[in-house]
Amino acid sequence: MQAHERPGGDPPDDTAPDADALAARVRELERELEALAQGNGHLLNLLDATAIATVFLDRELRVVRYTPAACALFRFIPGDLGRPLSDLATPLRYPGLMDDARRVLKQLGVVEREVEAGAGLWYLARVLPHRTGEGQVAGVVLTFVDVSELRLAQRALRDSEARFGAIVNQAAVGVLQADEQGRIFFVNRHYARLLGYDEGELVGRPLLELVHPEDRHASAERIQQLMRDRHPFQLEKRCLRKDGTVLWMHNSAGLLEGGDDDGVRSLVVVSTDISERRRAEDALRGSEERLRMILENAVEYAIFSTDLQGRITGWNTGAQRVLGYDEPEVVGRFADLLFTDEDRAAGAPRLELQAALREGHAIDDRWHVRKDGSRFWASGVLMPMRGPEGLVGFVKILRDQSQQRAAQQALEAANRSKDRFLAVLSHELRNPLAAIHAAGMTLAEPELPPHERSRAADIVRRQAQTMKLLLDDLLDVSSLRLGRMNLRKRWVPLRLLVDAALETVRHALEGAAHALEVGLPGSDVQVFVDPVRMSQVLSNLLTNAAKYTPDGGRIGLDVRVEGGDVVFAVRDNGIGMEAGLVESMFEMFAQRPSEQRPGAGGLGIGLALVRSIVELHGGRVSGNSAGPGQGSCFTVTVPIGGLPGEPRPDPEPEPPADGGSTGRARPRVLLVDDNADAVWPIARLLGLRGFDAQVALTGREALAMVVHAPPDALVLDIGMPSPDGYEVARAVRAMPDAQHTKLIAATGWGQPDDVERTRRAGFDAHLVKPLDLDDLVGWLQRLCPTP
Repeated sequence: MQAHERPGGDPPDDTAPDADALAARVRELERELEALAQGNGHLLNLLDATAIATVFLDRELRVVRYTPAACALFRFIPGDLGRPLSDLATPLRYPGLMDDARRVLKQLGVVEREVEAGAGLWYLARVLPHRTGEGQVAGVVLTFVDVSELRLAQRALRDSEARFGAIVNQAAVGVLQADEQGRIFFVNRHYARLLGYDEGELVGRPLLELVHPEDRHASAERIQQLMRDRHPFQLEKRCLRKDGTVLWMHNSAGLLEGGDDDGVRSLVVVSTDISERRRAEDALRGSEERLRMILENAVEYAIFSTDLQGRITGWNTGAQRVLGYDEPEVVGRFADLLFTDEDRAAGAPRLELQAALREGHAIDDRWHVRKDGSRFWASGVLMPMRGPEGLVGFVKILRDQSQQRAAQQALEAANRSKDRFLAVLSHELRNPLAAIHAAGMTLAEPELPPHERSRAADIVRRQAQTMKLLLDDLLDVSSLRLGRMNLRKRWVPLRLLVDAALETVRHALEGAAHALEVGLPGSDVQVFVDPVRMSQVLSNLLTNAAKYTPDGGRIGLDVRVEGGDVVFAVRDNGIGMEAGLVESMFEMFAQRPSEQRPGAGGLGIGLALVRSIVELHGGRVSGNSAGPGQGSCFTVTVPIGGLPGEPRPDPEPEPPADGGSTGRARPRVLLVDDNADAVWPIARLLGLRGFDAQVALTGREALAMVVHAPPDALVLDIGMPSPDGYEVARAVRAMPDAQHTKLIAATGWGQPDDVERTRRAGFDAHLVKPLDLDDLVGWLQRLCPTP
């Protein structure tokens, strides 16, 4: 039978199901192949879109595939596929390339090297194994990243900051891919490592989340422009690492187009770490800006540069101010014009250049010369100046240190004076202490004859007075240096001033058997001065004359009136001094050579006090000597009527001279001091002077005694342990029954501020230790008068 065909030429009904299934399977396979081809195309497009030169080799190291960027390195032609890579010529200076490839195939590791490809061209070469989808090693992948720009930046940094020797390290490179919405769907290992992530952590995250907030807007605009115009761009921006730190990256961004069917586009970014370069550039800019500011604003510093021969090439504003030359006047001239003639003759400029080359710098502390010929002391340094090609000259920095040098010399002189003063002070205090100690032991002997006991007591009194004078001088010096010495001027007869001074030095004159001649004006002249201080001036001059005149010498005090001044002249026939030393005797702590006059002592502040006190009176003092062994003469001149326009207050009432007590019981005095050895003798002597004196050794004991029977006067040591004198005074002032009690402060502090403080605390008088018995008795008689 013949088979009959169906209308339309359809196959027989019994074969139709098998044909349909076969056709469907064919179409399915076609779609899978198309998808596979499309995926492979995406990958190939990704590789072709990057600027990284990439070469795929099989296990025999034959070329399987290469990216367009690799053509410049290996000069590939289509016929090179399948050829061994070692047969191809390349400008890469990488002789070990094939050895590295074999090592990677064997060890399945990764090899990275920086290789050169001609002048100025450098690549980061990476050799890593190429695996198939089943995990089999199919060969080797070679990638070459152009790092020439980084190398040039490193060289620029080395040139610009040669002194620091900073070399910018090689930056890492990373690749990522994001969709049109900016969400990452691929990131390579290098990019993830740059930001401190594992590779999988970045997939699915928005790209802009990795960008520093301050750079996100610019990045978003450039990405939008790329999507519109399809023009690749490069951008340097800051990215955020996983730990929050900032990373500067150079980004090359391009658009990867999809196939015609789906039209999917993606963003491909190739990133390089430029943090080191940016930090170096910022540091360089900061360094240059600081240097510019220094040169513009360092008017206190002379900064200039020279060539290798020492000729001036640059000159800042400070150099013009310090040295006096304008820049056009000195450029091209040798810098030795700033040196003194002596230093030039000694070869100092040449030696300085040699030292700077040898040591890296040369300290330059010496005298220099300005344009006007004046000299000044400058402290400076000369340093070699290097450029990209090596040594180009020198730079010198100077600062005028004349005032500092003078201050340093004055400080050194003051230190020497201080050391000398402390040595003298120790000696001068030990002498009276030794006499007091010996006399005290003598007085302790029970069988000591009365006349010897009287002599020992006289030694104690005399030596204690010596120590008091020493301490008074020290207090006066302190007051003068702090500007706190206040004069209490009044009209005083000249004779009283002279008598007070002679009384002070009478013992010294008699002990040395000096002959004293005193000459006074015929009339009873009065002068407007501080009698205490002016008597101190005369007594200091007379004391010096007695010290520096051998025993049995002649000392004279002449007083005369010249116009509106009174002139005091103290002369002696003592050891004298060189004429050039006279003026220096008025300096603090200055002394004549003591070996020329055995026994001459003192702190070396007497004449300094004399000059200061006289100048406070508006006067002047001078001295002269014909030479060693020919005596000295010191002359004091002060205005009779004081300074012009100076107010002349009425004199303060003096404390009564004697202390007769009649018509009532003896005044009751309570002495409060924690030093029993000091307070007991005073109480005993007050008893002999007609007072009922009692002693308390603590503030609490004193308060208990005041509560029981308030005294007429309370003499309080200010510096006792708690409660101190101020606390006791406040407590006494608060007692209703002790309102009549007078308060006298007894303290070692005697500056005007100390006196004012005790006055504000309610004290009626202020006395300085060691207490003078006559002063204390006078104040007690004044404050507690008897009817």
